[in-house]
Amino acid sequence: MHQHLSSRSVSSPRSRAGRRSVALVLALAGLAGCDRSTSSATASTYNGSFALPGKTQKADATLRASFTTPTAAHLDIVETAKANGATIIRYDVDMTKRLHMIVISDDFTSFQHVHPALDKNGHFTIDLDVPAPGRYLIYADGVPHGLGQQVFRFDVPFGSNTAATPNLGTTPTTVVTGPYAVTLSSLKLDAGETSMLTVKITKAGKPAEDLQPYLGGAGHAVFIGASDDSYIHVHPMAGTDMSSMSMEMGEMKDLPDSAKVDPAMMLHVAVPKAGTYKLWFQFRGGGQLYVAPFVLTAG
Repeated sequence: MHQHLSSRSVSSPRSRAGRRSVALVLALAGLAGCDRSTSSATASTYNGSFALPGKTQKADATLRASFTTPTAAHLDIVETAKANGATIIRYDVDMTKRLHMIVISDDFTSFQHVHPALDKNGHFTIDLDVPAPGRYLIYADGVPHGLGQQVFRFDVPFGSNTAATPNLGTTPTTVVTGPYAVTLSSLKLDAGETSMLTVKITKAGKPAEDLQPYLGGAGHAVFIGASDDSYIHVHPMAGTDMSSMSMEMGEMKDLPDSAKVDPAMMLHVAVPKAGTYKLWFQFRGGGQLYVAPFVLTAG
């Protein structure tokens, strides 16, 4: 005991300060090393899978995700032409945007529709937050100039790479979201053919009178196939006069923001095969954006 105390007492203030300085330098060096390894470990690159049924793939796509937290990342997407490998710089505007990004948790419970910014070098970038750890399906839907619509799916883990089973319980034909009730004419689709669904939106039991355009359209409908994650993005036409409607992408003119949207709409949708599909129907009412989810079956 006395020897131990004596050894401590012979240390000079200078030697103690020296040891503290060395320890501090070593600690800072270790932290710097940790920062570098963490930075490299949290940035990952993913190759896109072509996800537009019935169309020809004319580009390739990669996504680089730099994670700042387990549920937040800076995303960078770039597409290259299959013909020559050149980075695609020009994109046509579709429904007021150059790229629509749909982000869905693989259990089909979380849905986001966001729009990355296009840089001069042809890269789309965005900071994305997801609500919980898990695997997410990220769809990049754009129109490279001269190539037509191209859609790519990226399977990206946020904080967890455990796959989840899609939550596809049955839904009624009417779904309430906020003060609105959204009613589909049917939850059945014809596989391999074009199905026509009417959509009616009511408020307080009456046809909604305060609907506004969303991204230049009466609304947006995204269908995802439960068996293969196939992607279909269509836009409803106001009214139910089928003789004058065409739902082909790019054939509709954008609605001005001041336009009044008819609460009765028509969806033309062609699903490639039989199975279960999740639909997220987006619309704007009273200055707010709403989403009505449905589960449909095709046979």
